[in-house]
Amino acid sequence: MSEVKRPAEKFRPVIVTGLSGGGKSLAARYMEDIGYFCVDNLPPIFIPKFIDLCRETQGQISRAAIVVDTRSREFFDDFVKVLNELDAGDISYELLFIEASDDVIIRRYKETRRPHPLAPAARISEGVTRERELLAPVRARATQLVNTSKLRKAELRDIIRQHYDTPGTDAVMSVNILSFGFKYGIPLDADLVF
Repeated sequence: MSEVKRPAEKFRPVIVTGLSGGGKSLAARYMEDIGYFCVDNLPPIFIPKFIDLCRETQGQISRAAIVVDTRSREFFDDFVKVLNELDAGDISYELLFIEASDDVIIRRYKETRRPHPLAPAARISEGVTRERELLAPVRARATQLVNTSKLRKAELRDIIRQHYDTPGTDAVMSVNILSFGFKYGIPLDADLVF
């Protein structure tokens, strides 16, 4: 059998950001499933250095997703400045902004019983309002905007695949046939046993 060679991809990182509780971590997981090298909660000031490091891998990291959000509180103020630096340096990137309506975000926080990062001791709605104001300039620069208010997880996965998966890189199903003895036990990673 011959190995199928794919054309080399131009390195173009995806910066994933948006409202806390909007679905950024889930989107990053789906991007990882389609072959992206993902970094979560990277302070914005490190984005240019991370991009340089990825470029130095000589194609080993051809796709990267960087999740940036308000959890990196003190560093987040530099985010717009870093985006301006990337633009000035002619560094091509995509900015994926993930959001949801206030009532959906509040419901998600109530379900998990976690405090909002911008309002740990206050009402969740106050944190969401503060975060919307803080992220407004970033949202305006987004190349892709996804509202997850009415999306199921599978629909978000499909959107991520549609926009960021390379055609012809569909998942490959792997089949391993293994002979074993029942007296030694069934292999732990077996899905089907006949």
